[in-house]
Amino acid sequence: MGLRVANGPVSWGVDLPDKPGAPPWEDVFTEIGEAGYKWCELGPVGYLPDDDDLVRAELEARGLGVAGSYIFQPLHDDDRLAAIADITHGTCRRIAGLGGKFLVVIDMVSDERGATAGRSAVAPRLDGQPYEVLLKGLRQSASIALEHGLTPVLHPHAGSYIEFEDEIERVLDDTADDGLQLCIDTGHFAYAGVEPVRFLAEHRDRTPYLHFKDIDPIVHQKVVSDGVAFFDAISLGVFCPVGQGVVDFNALAAELKNGFDGPGTIEQDRDFRSPTTPLEDAKASLDYLRGLGLAD
Repeated sequence: MGLRVANGPVSWGVDLPDKPGAPPWEDVFTEIGEAGYKWCELGPVGYLPDDDDLVRAELEARGLGVAGSYIFQPLHDDDRLAAIADITHGTCRRIAGLGGKFLVVIDMVSDERGATAGRSAVAPRLDGQPYEVLLKGLRQSASIALEHGLTPVLHPHAGSYIEFEDEIERVLDDTADDGLQLCIDTGHFAYAGVEPVRFLAEHRDRTPYLHFKDIDPIVHQKVVSDGVAFFDAISLGVFCPVGQGVVDFNALAAELKNGFDGPGTIEQDRDFRSPTTPLEDAKASLDYLRGLGLAD
């Protein structure tokens, strides 16, 4: 049942457009094609040139179609929402202009919550007016995506204010009428102690998009027990190629073969100092999913 499996700049360490040491975008998308992918996410707005015709030609030359892309913004910050709206419009115009269908909506990791990533018992929750601001940011993002003809999907993220199961369920309930769907990232769910396959089975009707990701069990146990902040955990190698960590991808494959037909993006958040190369890891992850019959 080969799914449309994508990869993107995040797996090359590019989660922000101006990240120091980021590889040239042409090299990243060349390697995505070389690794065997036919689909991609575009990465953060500002990483690619602001020229749809140029980018379209470069992607077509590499045999790559566009699944979508994401916003990674502090949706919990009321003072930033106007600027985030502009970023979201720009991101959606780029996705739609290049044939993508999905906007992945992610609340940015905060210092407060990044420090408690994976540790539900000590993580401060939003409530009252701060929680209403978060909902406002989510609804704004969903509305803009729909305006551009895209499907907005919420991506719960380790180290953000939408990480743990109680937070995810609450937000899903409170945005049920806003057109916001769900992207389950298997690695971030596992990082937060949420079983991704069970959660997918319970929310199939609201999950049109997936991120395939895995976490190293030894590193994860250490960073959680030692209280290591989220971005420091990435530097320690908490994310690993798909199939080499804790996520039960055999169970996921069985669940997806029951009729899931959406795209999925392989991601491996990484430090530029990783001992393996992004190309090696991207190819290993795709080969693993192929072995499970999940990718063409």
